[in-house]
Amino acid sequence: DNFMRRAVNVIMCSVNSEYKPYVRTENGKKVLYLRVLKAIYGCIESALLWYDLYSTTLQNMGFDINQFDQCVANKMINGKQCTIAFYVDNNKVSHVDPKVNDEAIEEIKNYFGDLTITRGKKHVFLGMYLEIRNDKKIEM
Repeated sequence: DNFMRRAVNVIMCSVNSEYKPYVRTENGKKVLYLRVLKAIYGCIESALLWYDLYSTTLQNMGFDINQFDQCVANKMINGKQCTIAFYVDNNKVSHVDPKVNDEAIEEIKNYFGDLTITRGKKHVFLGMYLEIRNDKKIEM
């Protein structure tokens, strides 16, 4: 915590000297207070804010959050289940009809902008390299 405070002070003041007047000394240490306008990636609060936003967005799209795994959302579309498994900004969308997958992806893009999408047999999900083999098994 103290290391981060010092690092932010040094970075902010060396990047732009106009911040120097806002640096205060408290208990013999330089302190610069900032108001963060967006969630900071990697903080617990940021993860919770993102989860709330993303799960609410999926619910607004008609998906139900799975009661056993809250990073999975399901929706019946054309009599078949569409599933979105997500962890932060990694998603897996699946439905038997590829057009339904396309529509779900487009709707997510409408909320969050352009996405990196992979299709086919090779994927990277949560840092894992996955390949769907011809015998329908997944190789990691």
